[in-house]
Amino acid sequence: MKKMMTFGIAVAGLLLCTGNVKAQSRVVREARTETRVRDDRYVNRNEPRPERERRHEVVAKPAPRGPKPVSPDAVAAFGRERYDSDRLRMAEMIFRTDGVMTAEQITRVSDMFSYDSNRIKFLTLAYDCCIDRYNYYMVLETLDYSSSREKIMDMVIKNTTARDRAAGIPNQNEMKTIVRMLKNQSFDSARLKLCRMIVAGNDFNARQIADMAKTFDFESNKTDFLSFAVRSCIDPQNYAVAINTLTFSSDRRKIEQLVMPRR
Repeated sequence: MKKMMTFGIAVAGLLLCTGNVKAQSRVVREARTETRVRDDRYVNRNEPRPERERRHEVVAKPAPRGPKPVSPDAVAAFGRERYDSDRLRMAEMIFRTDGVMTAEQITRVSDMFSYDSNRIKFLTLAYDCCIDRYNYYMVLETLDYSSSREKIMDMVIKNTTARDRAAGIPNQNEMKTIVRMLKNQSFDSARLKLCRMIVAGNDFNARQIADMAKTFDFESNKTDFLSFAVRSCIDPQNYAVAINTLTFSSDRRKIEQLVMPRR
């Protein structure tokens, strides 16, 4: 009898231990499942690992599009480059990131180049990114050869549009620069082309047009200049001041007919 009781107690104890183990295993499994479910709220384990990692990467926001003025420090950085090729590469980087320059800044950078051929490449590239194209004549003084200057003048004359015109007439200092540049040209043909470039982007009063006309050597070239400059004159009622720079009365009458409106 005692043996049977002892055996019964042993069996009961074994069953109790087995139940506790099963219960403990179920609790552990449920805890693990709960943890996995809680983790899956944030990480989809069916998603490929690179995708999971990519979602946690910090992605830089793209810079807003639109013109961005170039700082004086960025302009000075061109001077620290040793070769023209490096300067051209830097310019391309600036303009491709919507950087814009003033004609004065472009002039400073152009003067840092060693060769006219590279200056022409830079000035052609920079023209579309110049915020005051009506002042682009300033860059011509950085070029060594008249043939180089003519290439830039032709480019500007071809590409200037109505939106590129200045809001007002040149001030006194700007006019001094314009007249000086005209006087420095070797031939009237170069003066005439320079005048076309400048007049394409600016308006003038009759007095300023007269000052420009006086720089020409020959009457015929002066007459040609006054013929197209009248379209940029803000006070045509005073154009007699410019016409008075002509020597021959026949040339004066020709320009007078252009000034008077057709009826």
